[in-house]
Amino acid sequence: MNTLIYKISVGLVLLLSLFSCVSEKEKVKGPFVDVIDFREEQDEIEGVLIKRVYTDGGIETKTIASPDWTVELQPFVDADFNKPANSSKFTRTETESKLSNWREVTWQSIDEKTSVKWAVYRFVDSTCVGASIRVNRTSAAYTFSEILTYVPNSGYSIENEQDLRTLDSNSFYLSGELEGKPQPWRIFFDIGPHNIPVNFWWSPVSDGVKLTFTQGKEELTVVALKTDSGYIAEMPVFQSYLKFERNGDELIGTFHNLDRGPNYEVAFIANKRTYDQSFGYDPTALGPDFSGKWETYFYDEGDSSAAIGMFERFGDDLIGTFATETGDYRFLQGKVVGDSFYLSTFDGSHLFLFTGKIVGDAILDGHFYSGNHYHTTWTAKRNEAFELRDPNSMTSLSDAKSEIDFSFPDLKGNLVSLSDAKYQGKVVILQVLGSWCPNCVDETRYFTELYSKYNSDGLEIIGLGFERSPEFDMAKITLSKAIADLDVPYSVLVAGTPKESAKALPMITPIKSYPTSIFINRKGEVVKIHTGFYGPSTGKYYNDYCAETELFVAELLNEK
Repeated sequence: MNTLIYKISVGLVLLLSLFSCVSEKEKVKGPFVDVIDFREEQDEIEGVLIKRVYTDGGIETKTIASPDWTVELQPFVDADFNKPANSSKFTRTETESKLSNWREVTWQSIDEKTSVKWAVYRFVDSTCVGASIRVNRTSAAYTFSEILTYVPNSGYSIENEQDLRTLDSNSFYLSGELEGKPQPWRIFFDIGPHNIPVNFWWSPVSDGVKLTFTQGKEELTVVALKTDSGYIAEMPVFQSYLKFERNGDELIGTFHNLDRGPNYEVAFIANKRTYDQSFGYDPTALGPDFSGKWETYFYDEGDSSAAIGMFERFGDDLIGTFATETGDYRFLQGKVVGDSFYLSTFDGSHLFLFTGKIVGDAILDGHFYSGNHYHTTWTAKRNEAFELRDPNSMTSLSDAKSEIDFSFPDLKGNLVSLSDAKYQGKVVILQVLGSWCPNCVDETRYFTELYSKYNSDGLEIIGLGFERSPEFDMAKITLSKAIADLDVPYSVLVAGTPKESAKALPMITPIKSYPTSIFINRKGEVVKIHTGFYGPSTGKYYNDYCAETELFVAELLNEK
């Protein structure tokens, strides 16, 4: 290590581990809330520390079995600005996401004499998941600037620059990793013209490694089991898996999606992220405005389909989704670079990538990729008044006098009909679904809650599964996995394939979307057919649907 850097910066052998953020309800020593008391952490942090220092001269790595945290944590203690003398020297800005469970608190100095210029803390629900602090110091001998970034229960980084006036300038990058704790990684799925990047956390477990993919509010956790040829991770709900090998800080492997066929695969590589890549940005830097509702059109073979884009920017992080007339694209997360951006997701089966360029109130040059099999273009413009068609008006009975009638096998092969005694005099929701459908997963989770709350009052739900395989035994396998993984408490039947939906349900107009839900009152009358499903990624749309549906079901249950 450069000895000059070491002498100038005391304590650059560094720290980190499980830092705690102080909530507004807890007692704090200084005048500010949503900050960190690093001195308290000096007594609580424990674990093996792997430190790496990157300089022009190369990389130095050291593993410390029993770190002296009073030393390792000192740079963060020195950056503590939560002091009574600073009570009027910082402004506080809080941003709460409407599309996720993110909350961000930013402190900015309004006094040029303070060494801490800004600090950003990000919370998921009530848990602090990252912080970034900018420190500038100046003396007659040198100027000193560093950005301290930490991720609780994972590690930290320090990016340091020094101008020594009469000597050459120096800089270094230092990271500290808590051995055995979750570490930030990023996977890149190769779809040809682009890679689809998705963040995940790598956590060692006894029989392999736990992978937690994060996109906005959603976390997808799987265990990759160690085998003689590497690792294999079976995805929940869907018929898909990851297979890979690890070589140092790189993974090389393939994603296999059996729902799309036995030979469908996408190659990928994955690398460790630095902690400032995981969380860290300059809140004083200006960026484009993504707020508001975006009237969006996707173009495909001379036709177009409408959607509502909704986005939120946190520094250079971007989260959002698109609500369409048949559902939504679920939780998307990405980055903003200048006026360009991307959003991506991986839900265990579907790989989506959206790219675009924001110019004022317009988004241009938009591209949408689904895995390595589909591509189209899109544009958008900001329009608060734009709305999609009413999802309660898009599917109806073929004839006003039609009645729902069917007889489909359950997973044991027993025929089930709406005319069975179990459903007589009950309020019934027929859920048209497929185990391959991501919006069906979100609706099933909601219907499971609804069923648990109102089943004792007379609510029944029947899932009508339209699987891609026409063979009962294969459809049974795919549906059984989804039902088990989602812990579905109501009956799900094998109704056919998506191409057979019109034949299976001739009494309603053609199915436009999976899922579609049919509401039937106690008299056996169809009272509403809802097309598609706006999931939790859509924020207000999801909340409004849940509130309206619960009220509607309660009214049906109260009818005699």
